[in-house]
Amino acid sequence: MCLRLRLRRRWPLIPVAGANLPAPELSRQLAEWLQGPRSRALRRAGIGRRERVLEVGCGHGFVTEELSRRAGGTVVALDIEPQVLRPDHGPNVLPVAADGRALPFRDASFDLVFFQTTLLWIRPPEAAVQEAARVLAPGGALVALEPDYGTMIEEPDLGLRVVWLDALERAEAEPLVGRMLPRMAEEAGLEPWVEFAHIPRPAEPAALDLLAELPLTVLERERVDGAREIISRAGEGWSVFLHVPWLLVVAEKR
Repeated sequence: MCLRLRLRRRWPLIPVAGANLPAPELSRQLAEWLQGPRSRALRRAGIGRRERVLEVGCGHGFVTEELSRRAGGTVVALDIEPQVLRPDHGPNVLPVAADGRALPFRDASFDLVFFQTTLLWIRPPEAAVQEAARVLAPGGALVALEPDYGTMIEEPDLGLRVVWLDALERAEAEPLVGRMLPRMAEEAGLEPWVEFAHIPRPAEPAALDLLAELPLTVLERERVDGAREIISRAGEGWSVFLHVPWLLVVAEKR
């Protein structure tokens, strides 16, 4: 695939604060947890017939491998952090270092643009969605999986929801990005299909590792450590339950 680069900037861009990615093992676990909803969304978007796929925020590349297997052509794996881009995903994967809010591609360059836990970290997320719509060809699809921490469920109440919301705000993330997805897609001129992705599972200490990497106050870190101890003592049963709803959006460009 030949892609002509053209840098466009339409939005005032807020620097990405603490753009460092989670540890590779945490990224791998998250990719595994979301495999079912992701597969469903990609199937709905017709990934097998898509010949020009863009993954915005590829990170360590655990989803890139899946996209490269399932896509019908080339996958561009894009991330703002060039040091994480890997050249070993295969001949149909092209790594590119760029900002998702100012994509260096011409209009209508792709027939599928994919986000997973990327818009969460972009301010403003609307800029990235508008850019995705711009580089989509007519008939192309935006596929996005993003969380909504404002509707997090915890049983018993360990006080983690407030910690997560405050820590994400402190990191200049957008913890309510999930609920914003349908509106953002529509405002970008796309036609969204929307589904809640519920992945109920007993709480496990690994779920707190992502939280522990955020900027926490001393009191918040003590609360997280206390919750980790409670979850560890609970074992594999359902006596402790943490659940963050995710929104799946497949939005087509007419």
